[in-house]
Amino acid sequence: MKLETFELPTFWASALINGDTSGMSDEDEKALDAFTDWMVKEYGSCHCLDVQGDGDNFRWHHDATSFGVLACNVADFVFAVEKR
Repeated sequence: MKLETFELPTFWASALINGDTSGMSDEDEKALDAFTDWMVKEYGSCHCLDVQGDGDNFRWHHDATSFGVLACNVADFVFAVEKR
């Protein structure tokens, strides 16, 4: 199994690990959907295994910036992947 780590918004943790998007705005859900669609296209799946770090790392630029997420607190999200 190969692992990839991405620096992503901490407020995505519940959605990526538990599938719980309650409390997310429509805009945040659209960005998350764009990321998961990209993961499936790029790696064949989007299975988050772990979140590392305390989530107190504020970043202007992170791995979700290109999906429309502005500066926020981030953590390292570890995914099981299969490169295509």
